[in-house]
Amino acid sequence: MRPTFDWRRAPAPAPLRLAARRLPRALSALAVALASAAPLVAPARAARAQTTVPGGDFDVCDNAGGTTRGKTAFLRGRQGFGTERAIFVIVNAATSDQDCARDGYTPGVDFLNLIVSDTTDFRNIANPSAVILRTNLVIADFLNPVRNGLANAVSFYVNIPAGTPAGTYRGSFTIRDTVLAIGANTNGEALRVDNVFVEIEVLPASGFGLVQGDTAARADSLVLRGRPGQTVSDVVRVANLGNVNLANARFDVSDLVATSGTGLRIRADRITFSPASLTSVGVGDTARVTVTVRIPTGVLAGAYRGDLTVQGEGVPSTRIPLVVIVTTPGDIVFENNPVIGRNGDNAVVIFNADPGTRWDLAVFDMRGLISYKLVNQTVFSGTPSGGPASPGFPGDQAVRTVWNLTNGRGEPVAGGMYYVVVNAVQDGKRRQLRGKLMVIR
Repeated sequence: MRPTFDWRRAPAPAPLRLAARRLPRALSALAVALASAAPLVAPARAARAQTTVPGGDFDVCDNAGGTTRGKTAFLRGRQGFGTERAIFVIVNAATSDQDCARDGYTPGVDFLNLIVSDTTDFRNIANPSAVILRTNLVIADFLNPVRNGLANAVSFYVNIPAGTPAGTYRGSFTIRDTVLAIGANTNGEALRVDNVFVEIEVLPASGFGLVQGDTAARADSLVLRGRPGQTVSDVVRVANLGNVNLANARFDVSDLVATSGTGLRIRADRITFSPASLTSVGVGDTARVTVTVRIPTGVLAGAYRGDLTVQGEGVPSTRIPLVVIVTTPGDIVFENNPVIGRNGDNAVVIFNADPGTRWDLAVFDMRGLISYKLVNQTVFSGTPSGGPASPGFPGDQAVRTVWNLTNGRGEPVAGGMYYVVVNAVQDGKRRQLRGKLMVIR
């Protein structure tokens, strides 16, 4: 019976075992299993089998390593990460049973100077302009030495740069010796050189972010400024951070509530987007969206804050604060006017005032008599910071006070028109603010 080649009984230390110890445990088990496998023979080429050839030869065996079909390794991975690992096996045949390529063998020749050369870029087969550069190929194990009659299992992977479009990419690399030159057998087949072909499936990953309208900086918030009654707008851009087109990006916004605690708000129906939605944003591209706010005429100065939310198809939503800063102090604002006294409602009076300053309020009836007053009141000035554990609170920019519709003696006032007068400090200047309030009994 013709003996079969058993790598485990080779007289010299087996490089395959050395390579297996360098691999992770899973790959190590694969390499040991490979060592006990029967020699691979390509039946279609058996008629052209060569005997000994001058100068030696090595082969990258077809279908070896458990991750290749023929000489093609099939890899998968996501943008911004490395692919899974593949293995190719280099065999330095000393007998015909070991000659997996059936192109010739030579006893007694070792290969000690093998290198990876002629690596191509990995090009997207559907869009050749999209490539993974050859520099992203990583050979994870030593090629050398490959002693005569033995084999070496070599693992490799490909890094996939962030932003690489989804799809299938193909490329190849060559194994050759820098000392033993490339030759040919009598059939014209190349000796002392072999190729590995690589096919990479870059998996789709959707994602997006918001960036500023005029720079590439991330948009952590969108801040607009204006006066009462003014319409203001600004631009934010939706950036496609995935490797497939972003589809059907939609926008939503909450009411903008005064940060002063007065309860005043700019309603969401006064905020619009242009365009109202984005049908598609290409890979690596951005789309501009204009956010417009119509500031109400009766709103007080201060900051009004809400949430701007963007939702794309198949991706988690992104949310940033939307802030409108009303810059001009206003007069008195009533939370409810008229006030329905028979329902037990109270009058809520709101006005701007500088933190830590004093203010007075008086309510006059139609005869000019004082029905209610507050004197020598102080705007909350804030609390100092006590370090990271106690950051403190900023002072108020506005006052919200309640009148329970009674006079100084605690008696309910009659229905009718009342004049509310406030003396307060705004922007460092003392002002008198006035407003009319209707009480219904």
